[in-house]
Amino acid sequence: MLVFRPKDEKEKTAAYEAELEGVKCGRCEFTFSGWQMFFTLIESSDDIITEGLLRSAMNYCANRGVYTASIGSDMLSPAAKRLGFSEEDLTVDIPDALTSACCCHSPDKPEKPE
Repeated sequence: MLVFRPKDEKEKTAAYEAELEGVKCGRCEFTFSGWQMFFTLIESSDDIITEGLLRSAMNYCANRGVYTASIGSDMLSPAAKRLGFSEEDLTVDIPDALTSACCCHSPDKPEKPE
C-alpha cells in the first residue's frame, strides 16, 4: 500500500514522506506562513508519488489556513503541471489545485509505480 505521512513537523515547516510497502520512495519539504506555502524540496522518481506528495502537503497547509502554494521552477514536473503550476505561474490557489483532476483520471495518465 502507498502511504503519505507527515514528518518533521516544526512551527512553520514540515515534510511528507511516501512509503510503498514500508519502503521510503519519496519526500517533499515545505514552509508555510499566513496565506502562503512554498515547496523547498521534492524527491521522487515517480509521477504518481510526486502528485500524492504535493496534494498531501497542500492539504496539510490548507487545514492550517494557507490558501496559495508556490514551487520553484526547478521542481516543475508533469504532476505539478496537472495541479496548475506552470512556467508562467509558479503559484496556485490550493482549493483549485486540490479539486483538479488527479493523475488517475487524467488523459495523460502515468503508469503505476512498481
